[in-house]
This record gives sequence, C-alpha cells and structure tokens, in this order.
Amino acid sequence: MKTVEVLSKKKEVRLHLFLWVILAYINYVHLDFKAPYFIRFTDFSLFNNTSVIVFISTFYFHYLCVMPRVMRNFNGKTAFLGWIASYLIFTGIRAFLEQFLTVWIWDKQNYYEGTPAWFYMIDNFFYSLFSIGIATITYIVIYLIRSLQLNQIIQQDKNETELRFLKSQINPHFVFNTLNNIYYLVYQKSEQALPAIDKMSQLMRYMTYETSENSIELQKEINYIKDFIDLEKMRIAGDVYLKLDIQISNPNLLIPPLLLLPFIENGFKHGVLTDAAHPLTIKISQIDNTLELYTQNKCNNYNKDETSGVGLSNIQKRLALQFANKHSLIIKEEENIFTCKLTIKL
Repeated sequence: MKTVEVLSKKKEVRLHLFLWVILAYINYVHLDFKAPYFIRFTDFSLFNNTSVIVFISTFYFHYLCVMPRVMRNFNGKTAFLGWIASYLIFTGIRAFLEQFLTVWIWDKQNYYEGTPAWFYMIDNFFYSLFSIGIATITYIVIYLIRSLQLNQIIQQDKNETELRFLKSQINPHFVFNTLNNIYYLVYQKSEQALPAIDKMSQLMRYMTYETSENSIELQKEINYIKDFIDLEKMRIAGDVYLKLDIQISNPNLLIPPLLLLPFIENGFKHGVLTDAAHPLTIKISQIDNTLELYTQNKCNNYNKDETSGVGLSNIQKRLALQFANKHSLIIKEEENIFTCKLTIKL
C-alpha cells in the first residue's frame, strides 16, 4: 500500500510563501507591455508599506492564535470573539504605525488630524476583513488537507491491521489441514509420512520467514505452491489427475504472499482428484503486470464441512483491501464443476 504523509511544517511554510508571492504581486506589480519584462513595480508609498505590515501582523495573529482555538472547540461565540480580537489587533497596530510612529519619524499620518474615532473604527473594520478572511481561509484549507490525510492514514492502518489478521488466519487454517493429512499418512504407516513431514517443515519455514513481508517474488510463491501440491498428493491413495500449467515472464515480480494458495487448497480439499475425465486444473500465467490464476475441479459432494468457505472468503477480503479496483474474481459452479478465475493488475 502507498504510504500517506501528513502535510509537514516545511510544506506549510512553502504554501505560505506561495501565498505571499501572490499577494505581493497583486500589491506591488502591474502589467505594462511597454516596460522591461512587461511588468512595472508601483506603489512603494509609505502607507502602502505600513498597510502590508499591518496585514501580515493581523494575518499571523489570527492564523496562529485565534484559528487553532476556534477549530479545537468550534462554536459561534468562540469564532465571534476571535474575530473581534483580530479586528482590535488590526486597528491597534495600524493606529500605532500610521498615527504615531510615522508622525514621530516622518511627520506624516494616514488619517487627517481630528478624524472621528467612530469613522476610524468603521473604516478599519472593512480593511481588516481582508486580512482576517485570508487567514481564516488559509488555515481552514490546510486544516482540511491535514484532516483528510490523517483520515487516510487511519484507514490505511486499519486496512493493514485487517490484512495482518487475515494473513494470520491463513496459516492456522493451512497447518490444520496439513497436519490432518500427515496424521492420515502416519496412521496408514505410509512410506510417504517422513517425506511429508520434511516437506511440511519446508513450508513452515517459508510461512515463518517469507510471509512476514508485505510482498515476495512471484517465483517464491510458485515454488511454495509446488511444494504444497507435492504434499497434498502424498496423502491421496491411487492416481492423482492434475494439470499444472505455469507460464510467467517475470519471476521477480512482487506479489502479496499466500495470495494464490487458497484457490489451490480449495481444489484439493473439495475436489475429486481421482477422476481422469475431470482432473484438477491449475493455470498460472503472468504477462507484464497482469497475473491470472485459473482453477477447475469436479466437486466432491461428500467432502463438505462448515469451514469450507474460510479460505476463499479470506482471500476475497484481502483482494478487496489490496486490489480494490485492480482485480476481477469469477467463481462459479455448474453441473458439479467448480471454476475460479482471478485476474490481478499488479
């Protein structure tokens, strides 16, 4: 699965720099096709520059101090009080810069002497809306991006946990069936009992050390399937009729471990293996990034049990999690012939 990353502080800073570049362009740059490079820098007046300082100061007060509190426990009262606080910050900084500091240094002020306080407050109310509004929108956009990414991470963790659980279900299910097979061979005092135990140890080694990874080479999975088939054939008295056709172009292609086994295991567990007219058919093919598995067997109606669906239902859930829109699975039973066809885009 692709790992999801939460928007980092470094990327957040980059978004802010991008915002400031756009606002600086709007404030200071104008298109002029007669000027060099078709742009003209304008309006570097004193009070235009002080307005930029007021804008940035209010923006970050609202962004860093007000919005985190508003979004943490959102209600109308919190949002209103936060907006009032930012408005007062805007008005106070602007009054200090343009009615005091500029007078003291350059003997200039933005508002005429004697301007009524009510006019000053109303005028700054409208000017502050832009700074506070931009800060609010920026914070909400970044907040939503992080929330969506966190939701993706939570869902990804949930899926990975479920996949680990489903994979852990396969191992006991397989071990239970195989031990039953070996028990049968030992009970019959078959010469195949010791080779079966040795083959079982190889399979257990594979399951212990290889399947802990999220993916393995296709060839390893096929080797595992071949060992499994050899082990299953040992327990069957008489001739086993099996057609195995494997054609792969890239043995190093990575696939999830134990992905194909349940279909093959199902054929051995519930199929008739001694009917020459209806052999167990297993075909595995891989071309480019497409992997196909085809199995067909005659159903053994006397070998049904309550756990018959564990393997296939398990693998269907795994496919839904790992290859949601990249696989097709056709399972059908017609005239006592059970057929599975799985196609995966890796």
